[in-house]
Amino acid sequence: MAPITPWQPQDTIKIPLEAWLMPQKNTYFFCDLHADADAFLRSLKLSELVTFQSTPGNLVLTEKAKQAQILIGGDCFDKGPSNLALFKLLNQLRQAGADLVLLAGNHDIRVYAGLLALDFMDDLRQSHFFVRMGRKTAAFLAEIYQHYCQDQTGPDLPESLIHNALFPQQEWFEYFPQYAQHFMNTQQIHKELKQIRKKQPDFLQACSDYGLNLTQVYQAAQKAKSLFIDPQGEFAWFFRELNLLHRSGSYLFSHAGLDDRVALQLQNRTDKELNDRFKQQMREGQIFQMYYSEMGNVFRTKYRPKDWPLTETGSQALRKIGILALVNGHRSHLNGQQLFVRQGLLNFECDTQLNANCRRKSNMKTPGEAVTIFSTNGTVSALCSELPYARQFHPVFTCA
Repeated sequence: MAPITPWQPQDTIKIPLEAWLMPQKNTYFFCDLHADADAFLRSLKLSELVTFQSTPGNLVLTEKAKQAQILIGGDCFDKGPSNLALFKLLNQLRQAGADLVLLAGNHDIRVYAGLLALDFMDDLRQSHFFVRMGRKTAAFLAEIYQHYCQDQTGPDLPESLIHNALFPQQEWFEYFPQYAQHFMNTQQIHKELKQIRKKQPDFLQACSDYGLNLTQVYQAAQKAKSLFIDPQGEFAWFFRELNLLHRSGSYLFSHAGLDDRVALQLQNRTDKELNDRFKQQMREGQIFQMYYSEMGNVFRTKYRPKDWPLTETGSQALRKIGILALVNGHRSHLNGQQLFVRQGLLNFECDTQLNANCRRKSNMKTPGEAVTIFSTNGTVSALCSELPYARQFHPVFTCA
C-alpha cells in the first residue's frame, strides 16, 4: 500500500463541514485518456477495479468495481497510440455491467462535429468543423484507413470535388461572421477565421505525414462517420451516451469547467436537464449553437482571460445549491493531480497526461496511470505514476 499524504489546496477556504454531501457511490474519475488503452487499463488495475490478470481482450471486474461508478472525464480521442483499442476497452466495461458515465471533452466534440459536417457542408455555420478537428486527428483517420479501408477501392471522384466535400469554401469565410456574431465577439470571430485558414494546410500535411492522400482522407472520414455517427455504427454508443456534466454529492464533474452562465442555469435546472438539452443538440446536429455557447465552455474553458469567466457570481450560485467543488481534466499537470481554490470553490484538476505520445514529448519517464477516487466516506484520493504516495483530501482537513 502506497503511503498517504494529506492533500490540501494552497489557498484557504472556509466551508462548514456539515454542508458537504458525499457521493452515493465510490466514484472513480479518469480523464484525458487520449486514445491510450494501455494507460487506461493500467489505471483500472491501479484502482483495483479490474483483476491484475485482465487484458484488453479479457476484462474482469472486481467486486469493488461492481459497487462503484466509473466516470470518464472527456477527451478519449486523439494524441495517443490507438483510438480503436480504447473504445473497445470502454465497450468491454459497458458490456461487463459497469456503472459507466461518459463526459464530453473538447477533442470528442470536435471529432463528432467534424464527422457530422460531412453531411452539412452546405450549412455555412458548420462546414468548417471537419478541418477544425486539426492535425491531431490525422492519426485517427490513418488508423481508420489502415483497419477498414486499405483493401477497398476509393471513390472515383476528382480531387476538386473531394476537397469541396471536406473543407469550407470561400463563401464560408464571408458569411461565418454574420452567423457567429451572437455567440462570439469580434476578436474571437477574427481568431476563428485565422485558425481555419491555418488549420487547412496543417491538416493536409499531417495526413500526408501519415501516408494519406486526399482521396484516402475522404475515404477514412466516411468510414469513421459510419462507425461513430451512424446509428448502427460499431462505436455509435459513445456519442449517444455522452453527458455534458455530472453531479455527485457536493462535487460537479465536467471536462473543463464552468462559467457564470452555466452556474446560474444550475440554480433553476438539474444537471440531468442540462444533459438532456446537450444530448438533444447532439442528436439534432445543432453543433454550432452548442460549441460556441456556454455549453461549449464546459468542455473548452481553461479560465484564460479570453474565456467566459467564472466569477464570484457563478461561485455563489453554485454554493447555494450545494456544489462546493469542481472536478475537471483538460489542463494537464506533469506532477500529478492538483487542488486549487477558484472563486471560493475547490477545484480538482486531474489530467496527469496519461497518453504515451505526450509523455514521451514531455520527457516523462514512467508509463501513464492515474485515478482520482471520490469515496462515500468523504475521502478523495489521487493516485498516479508521478507520485510515490497517494494524495488524500477530506473536508475535515479544510473546512471550518
